[in-house]
This record gives sequence, structure tokens and C-alpha cells, in this order.
Amino acid sequence: MSDSEKLTFAHRLADDVPVTSEMLKLSDGQETLVLHHHPPQKAGVPVLYVHGIQSHPGWFTGSAQALGRSGSEVFQVTRRGNGTATARRGDANSADQLLDDVDVAVRYVLEATGAERLALLGVSWGGKLLTAYALRADVANIDSLTLVAPGLTPQVDVSIATKLAILVALIFRPGAYFDIPLNDVSLFTDNPEMREYLLNDPHRLGRATARFMLASFRLDRIIARAGERALKVPTTLILAGRDRIIDNAATCDLLDWLADRPVRIRRLDAAHTIEFEQENSVFYEILCQSVGGGR
Repeated sequence: MSDSEKLTFAHRLADDVPVTSEMLKLSDGQETLVLHHHPPQKAGVPVLYVHGIQSHPGWFTGSAQALGRSGSEVFQVTRRGNGTATARRGDANSADQLLDDVDVAVRYVLEATGAERLALLGVSWGGKLLTAYALRADVANIDSLTLVAPGLTPQVDVSIATKLAILVALIFRPGAYFDIPLNDVSLFTDNPEMREYLLNDPHRLGRATARFMLASFRLDRIIARAGERALKVPTTLILAGRDRIIDNAATCDLLDWLADRPVRIRRLDAAHTIEFEQENSVFYEILCQSVGGGR
């Protein structure tokens, strides 16, 4: 494993659940890093764990290890353009390409484990991506969907001026870069240690292309146009009570409208990245309970 790949293990990697580093080939030939957590005693369905827009799997190794200790085989897949993925940094051609990447990852997990179903777990923007995927995918393969502070209804957005600049760039320079409006690390956590971690994280994504911004917007449109009761997957929603990025009330309303059954909602006294709280044992316990939500 290269030094850059080792950096994805930076946050709270224990040594009681073995982890391997694997490369997943996407449909266009690009490759992306997968952290594969191997529990000594397997129980339940495997978990596909998807990170947020600025993050990478290393932010969430603590919770992945907790899931591993509970018996879940966990696959943390790096989104194209993030972390150590080989695709152009901060870039994606379209929403369909991002959704196809998820489908490739789902098939990879099912083939690697021999399982017929898996649990989807998405944090922040990754929760938006997985919600859009679950609305369009063959849900027969999906046991449950767990959304942690999902980026479905954000409080933080790019300015109107930046949106206009993105529109112009889409015509003339779709690969032009724009700041992701989350570069203030205090939005993610109140924990001084983890703010320092974020400030020094070389893989944290601060900018994305105009076409990636459009892809993100089109994921929003997929969700908004899905229709009432269109989400056919058992869903758990975990909210951070002190979230400054996500509108929690609007998120609950949206999922109540989308889901075809009651959404299990858990609220924790935490900032947006619940993983970074100084005490997160309750969070880990909730996660371990939720990934088996379809059973």
C-alpha cells in the first residue's frame, strides 16, 4: 500500500478488525480504493459504506470498525475524484456516472461476499447519492438504507453569483473548478482535535468541477421527482442535533414523504460529523442496529 493510501486509515483505526486495501475498477476503467473490513465472526448482511462530498473513507474508519466488531463485513468505497481514486480530482461527468459507480460497488460487494443482499450506509452527501440510487435500483438487493446527517436538504449552499458562474462554465469550461461551500471545518465538528485533523488532511476535497456540481444538482432532481412513497427500502435516519450543514426538520419531512413505510429516526447531541464526537459509543450502537434494518 502506498503512503497516500495509508493516509485513508488516519482516523481511529483499531487493530481488532483486519482491514485490507483493494482497488475497484469502475465502468470507464478508472480505479478507486476500497477499505474492506473483515470481522472475525460474520453476522448479517455486508455493508457498503459511502462517504460525503469533501471526505474519504478515512474519516469513518472508527464506525466501520465498530460495525466490523458487531459482525458486519464492511466495504468503504472511495468516490471517484476523492481520496486516492485515479479519476480526476473533484470531477464526475454526470449523475448517471455517479449512480453507475454505486451500482458497480454494489455488485462488487455481493460478488466478494456471496451475499444476496447488502445494507447501504451513507454519510452527508453520500446519503443523498445512496437515496437517489435506492430510488432507481433493483431494491431486491438492498436490505436496508441508513442515512447519517444526509445531504438531502442542506442549509449551506453556493451563492447565487457562483451558481451563475457555474452555468457559464458548463457551456464553455465544464471542467472549471469551484469551491465547495464547506471549507470552514467548524461546520463539521466542535472537537478541536478533529478540526485539526481536517485542516491537515491532504485528501479532503475543497473544490469540484462545474460538471460535478451539475451532477449533484441532478441527484437532487432525481429525489425531488421520485414521487410520494417511492422509496421502497427500510430506512433509518440518524441526525446530528447541532448540525449547521443539514436542515434536520426538512430532511425528516422529505423522507416521510418519500418512504413507503415509517422511517426510524434517531437524534444525537452532536455536530454534523457525528463520527468526530469525543464520545460516540451510542452512535456506533445505533449504526450496528440499523444495518440489519431489513430483517
